[in-house]
Amino acid sequence: MRRLSLLALAGFAAIAFTQAADAADMGSPVIRGPVVEAPVDEGGWYLRGDIGLGTQTAKRWQYNPNPPLGITNATYQHSLSSTMFLGAGIGYAFNSWFRADMTLEYRSGGRFTGRDILVGAQSYENVLNGNMSSLVGMVNGYVDLGKWWGITPYVGAGVGYAYNRMGATFDTGVVVGVGASSGVINGGSTGNFAWALMAGMAWDVSASTKVELGYRYLNLGTFRSGAPCPTCTTAVQNYEIKDVVAHDIRLGLRYNLSTPPVAATPVVARY
Repeated sequence: MRRLSLLALAGFAAIAFTQAADAADMGSPVIRGPVVEAPVDEGGWYLRGDIGLGTQTAKRWQYNPNPPLGITNATYQHSLSSTMFLGAGIGYAFNSWFRADMTLEYRSGGRFTGRDILVGAQSYENVLNGNMSSLVGMVNGYVDLGKWWGITPYVGAGVGYAYNRMGATFDTGVVVGVGASSGVINGGSTGNFAWALMAGMAWDVSASTKVELGYRYLNLGTFRSGAPCPTCTTAVQNYEIKDVVAHDIRLGLRYNLSTPPVAATPVVARY
């Protein structure tokens, strides 16, 4: 009996020694600091630049007055070429889903071709060719529709002012029963209310830079020529191209001026 008691005491001592050794091997307890999450970019000032190409359409063109004096019937046809544009602006992102900017862009390279048949006491057929350009200032608002894999789709709208310029227009034609005629219609300019609708996508290139690709419907209003030359085929004041609309593909770059700082590394302390 005495021997069994000694054996039990020895067993308890061995178990206690083993547990103490394991506790010593575990070392000091590890205390981790609070997890620091990366800050979310909720907004701030940004700069933008855009280039693009737009196809143009117009509701109609006409002489003023319409029909011209002495003409009982006037028929008009027209076509507009594509135009290129370059723009820049500054904006502010109010939060992660709404932003607004002001932009200024120059549009050039567009050409107008107009054809007319004028019937009256004296009848005419004319072909007009002229250059078109615009300086457009816009205030735009955008709604960002969430972000997936670094891509943010958006929709937007804008209003502004378009200063539209018609260059000198070459007028070649035929006076029925007389023969060929030609002349130059002077250039002219006019200011118009402009408005736009937009949709596209933005890619996160870096923490501060985004690349945009989008479509824009831009209504530029009216283009108006200057007075016709003395040798042109009819006595008119000028001609107008009404309701000019551009269907633009834009490639843009946005640079955030207030990029959030990088999150701090979590603190790990041992005691």
